[in-house]
Amino acid sequence: MKQASYSLTDFLEDADFIRWVKHPDETQDVYWQQFLEAHPDKKPAVEMARQYILVFAEQTGQQQPTAAQSEMMRQYIQKHVREESNEKVVAPFTRTVGTSWSWLRMAASIALVISIGLGAYWYSQRQAVQPESYQQFVKETPAGITLKEARNDTDKPLTVLLSDGSSVVLQPGSRLSYPDTFQQREVYLTGKAFFEIVKNPARPFLVYTRGIATKVLGTSFMVDAPESGQPIKVAVKTGSVAVYALDESSSVRQKAASPELSGLVLTPNQGAEYSDASKRLVRMPGSMFAQPETQVVAKQSFDFDETPVAEVFSTLEKAYGVHIIYDETMLGKCSLSASLVGQPFHDKLAVVCKALEAQYAIQGNQVTITGGQRCQ
Repeated sequence: MKQASYSLTDFLEDADFIRWVKHPDETQDVYWQQFLEAHPDKKPAVEMARQYILVFAEQTGQQQPTAAQSEMMRQYIQKHVREESNEKVVAPFTRTVGTSWSWLRMAASIALVISIGLGAYWYSQRQAVQPESYQQFVKETPAGITLKEARNDTDKPLTVLLSDGSSVVLQPGSRLSYPDTFQQREVYLTGKAFFEIVKNPARPFLVYTRGIATKVLGTSFMVDAPESGQPIKVAVKTGSVAVYALDESSSVRQKAASPELSGLVLTPNQGAEYSDASKRLVRMPGSMFAQPETQVVAKQSFDFDETPVAEVFSTLEKAYGVHIIYDETMLGKCSLSASLVGQPFHDKLAVVCKALEAQYAIQGNQVTITGGQRCQ
């Protein structure tokens, strides 16, 4: 593998590496996973290069730091440029009205220095701000498993499809760390998300946050875990979940191997709250899904009774933040009767398409429906 001798900037100039970071597929994932296994010393350089490329991925509008982080990064890079230039005078980066990322575009012209500074800063900042529970999550991720991170930096919901068929709808400002392929069904959440988990009693699914772990066998539920010291909340839509305080349950991973639910068990329309101050989990009265700030996907019943297919697709679009393309002349007069509550996004689409005798394909946030039987 020619990349065995690569430095950070070599990775940044490697077209195959850039393609993998921006548009990963199964073949590329296998190749780079094998590379990291064979050359573990290259992991820091690969991670720095990956973060650098994601920050500059303008086509998605995601992966951008906050304004405060952007300013700190700008100052860090300026300092690094001066040091690398042996204290030569470096013109300060300036921002143009209308975009806070102009200085980054300027920085691209001196990619060698900037990539080292930005990569090192971004990597160190991520490690510094993550709570201990996240560090433990990363540490205990099985060898050879690559962690991905989905960040919702938009003002709309973002649907993440996991390798086991489960779906997670991230609210704006939230992020999810998850394995590209599950050995153990475990993810780490910062922010708010609604989970619809494929049922598998033999393999429980765990959601870690900064203070608690939520264990499920296959159900739908909401987790609200702010980055600050505000309380963490869990609410169940369907099925049952068990919630554990991490500082009281050092053996959560051992408990996860059992198909039984223990700890604080919640059933539909029940919720719990965890406080950093008290370090305690408390059952909350009433349904959290009735609150105004509840996600659309969590509020939606997904019960359809002779519902026009256009309305069905509109409901899915709003709930999951996707755009659905279909042949209105072919399917426009069709209707659907089905209950899709609690089912992951893939399963919902499969049921709808089976009823329509159609097929679906997902690319990014776009769903394309093809085929189907004309309805009169």
